[in-house]
Amino acid sequence: MDYQELKEGIDQAPLASRATLERLLLYVSAGPGVSPDYAPYLEGAASYHDFFNAVYTDDAQKGTSVWAGWAALKRKSWIGRFEPDLAVENLRLKGDGLPVQFGTGLFLAPTGSRDNIANLYVFQRGAFNVEAAEFVTSIGGTFSCAGYDFAGIYGVYKYRGSVILEQWEAERAPVPTKKG
Repeated sequence: MDYQELKEGIDQAPLASRATLERLLLYVSAGPGVSPDYAPYLEGAASYHDFFNAVYTDDAQKGTSVWAGWAALKRKSWIGRFEPDLAVENLRLKGDGLPVQFGTGLFLAPTGSRDNIANLYVFQRGAFNVEAAEFVTSIGGTFSCAGYDFAGIYGVYKYRGSVILEQWEAERAPVPTKKG
């Protein structure tokens, strides 16, 4: 496949995904062709699906906007491709979000799903591709969530039934909440 065939395939893509695909094409383009960084993926591809899937399967690309855009467009399950500092899975929810307790206040962190099961993942800053998840807000101070106490400033993201906390500035690592 060459660049022109890639472009033509995107031009014939379903209208609902065409704008995103055109944006991804801009990311991989250099002048009238594909960037040398992406040329190896184009060589073995028979369609734009093959091309972007090849980029997505390469772990060396998982920090790029192209990787994140394709993951979002195709609703790929990517969380397992990164290493969280903390993973608390299969949490039962009683409301429309994962409870984050601030003293007497409560914030329900949205999960990106209407399911009553959620996951919490905590990553160091830059340890996952933030473009693949949806940024919700940031929280700071001392707070509790999913049986852990946190102290610091965190970015809050949602992704397919999960809440992701990205540690921006931490006073300490999360510790299990003391019972009693």
